[in-house]
Amino acid sequence: MLGTLQSFLTKEKEAQYMVIDVDENGLIIEDKKGNTYTMPKEDITMYQKNKDITDTKYVSRLLGTYITVLVYKNKNDVTISRASYMKKRIQKFQKGDDVVATVVSADAKALYVEFDEGLSGKIYTNQLTSSKVRQPLDIYSIGDNIKCKITKIRDDGYFELSRIELYKGSSLAVKKGEFVKCKITKKLDDNSGYFVELLYNPMYSGIFDINQKNNLKFKVGQVVDLKVLDVDEKRHLKLRAAY
Repeated sequence: MLGTLQSFLTKEKEAQYMVIDVDENGLIIEDKKGNTYTMPKEDITMYQKNKDITDTKYVSRLLGTYITVLVYKNKNDVTISRASYMKKRIQKFQKGDDVVATVVSADAKALYVEFDEGLSGKIYTNQLTSSKVRQPLDIYSIGDNIKCKITKIRDDGYFELSRIELYKGSSLAVKKGEFVKCKITKKLDDNSGYFVELLYNPMYSGIFDINQKNNLKFKVGQVVDLKVLDVDEKRHLKLRAAY
């Protein structure tokens, strides 16, 4: 038995297949030679909540894309598993590592992200910025890439991540008079300006005033260059548009 297992594992390799369809048995995938295979639904992902192939929201993200899998060959048998590939990849990460994650969905409490070809995690709102925001989508959009730090790897392989942790203890201080790049996160209720966060240091946030003449030049989500007029001990900034 041991010899058979060793022989099986020595023929393991990584490969890429395009997801071309889905049926009741799993994903229909195609290699670069045009050969098609069915990858059983239990091998699609290591995450239990995504194993339901009737969840079109999850499966639709895979259709038409290339996915990396592990291929096991034992005599005439071939096993293709994306879940095995993900379990292998997770071992290269540890708490404290920096990653770039893509936003795939969101709710009022967190952004849900993927990185490294299918590994999943979340960034809670209070780990995005020191600013108080209503919901994560006030700052980010689906499809955005966010550099963040791994704060926890759960037993089920799910990651908890933080953008704030990237900057804690940083000596990168913002000074009065300098120009900084900011992202507009919301409009002030009285229409007198906008609430922003620094693009490269979420430990800082602030507002910049506008006059009615220039009101239409700006919109939520826009990245703008602003001048720092003042900064207080809580890292709140008063800013002015650089025009």
